[in-house]
Amino acid sequence: MWGLQLIVGVGVFLCAQTTIGIVAIVLGMLGGGLDPAKALSTSSKDLFNNPGVFLPGAIASAVIAVAGYWILMRLLRQRPVAEMGGPGILKELGVGLALGAALIALVFAVLAIAGAYRIVRVGWDGGILVGLGAGIMAGFAEEILFRGVILRLLEAWLGSWWALGITSAVFGLPHLFNSEASLFGAIAIALEAGILMGACFMLTRRLWLAIGLHIAWNFVQGGIFGSDISGIGTGRGLFEASFSGPDLITGGDMGIEASIVAIVVCMTAGLVMLLLAHHRGMIVAPSWRRRAQDQQDSGAQDQQDR
Repeated sequence: MWGLQLIVGVGVFLCAQTTIGIVAIVLGMLGGGLDPAKALSTSSKDLFNNPGVFLPGAIASAVIAVAGYWILMRLLRQRPVAEMGGPGILKELGVGLALGAALIALVFAVLAIAGAYRIVRVGWDGGILVGLGAGIMAGFAEEILFRGVILRLLEAWLGSWWALGITSAVFGLPHLFNSEASLFGAIAIALEAGILMGACFMLTRRLWLAIGLHIAWNFVQGGIFGSDISGIGTGRGLFEASFSGPDLITGGDMGIEASIVAIVVCMTAGLVMLLLAHHRGMIVAPSWRRRAQDQQDSGAQDQQDR
């Protein structure tokens, strides 16, 4: 059953990603200004830097990801999809949005104090919508795949700690294929975002906190502060900014996600959330330890019955 769930999860993710290209082709044919031949490449700068095409595609992608995952998992598992339902969804989403915005703002505040970040101009730019689209696209599709499917399935088998480590590494790997990516940047994303988003899921046992945080993470860094997002190259945002200093501090072409400041800030937040999850009893033991405990409890119960 877990193998089929993984296949379904990957399939939903690929459909969501392809949706962006399909919307881009349609809008391009209607005068959206994008070459349809490039539309199916979701890493294409032509796509990311065309907000009139990218943002509608990102919204459609999110709808496909949520609806496809919920419907197929409901049919496959024959029970409510707990990681997507229950009371307090909007609250968790809102907390995630606020937390993601606060963490990224803190990173930029530290960079500004260190003299590595300076705002040159403030004003409207299409990069605001591109940043929003990047947040919506990644926030829904990536969290559903990496936390809703991969982390959840691995956790049931290997336990929380092994599942978190593996999922974080797997999450960082695809970022190597972005146009301005670096090995250090991919490792940084695994350490900061992989751990932080995984902690969000472990703390709440649902996806909405992680989705909200991921949306704000991308939108605020790109759409507000004008940093590249994960080495994609998204242009400026609300702020046109100047970065100065070594790549270890600024993140270089990868964007601030490859900054040591972001690693420290976001890993710290992730570790705090993991401590909270542990305190609340949300950490799952490996399957073999749970079986051994069940056998021990069963034996103790037999002794009592005698």
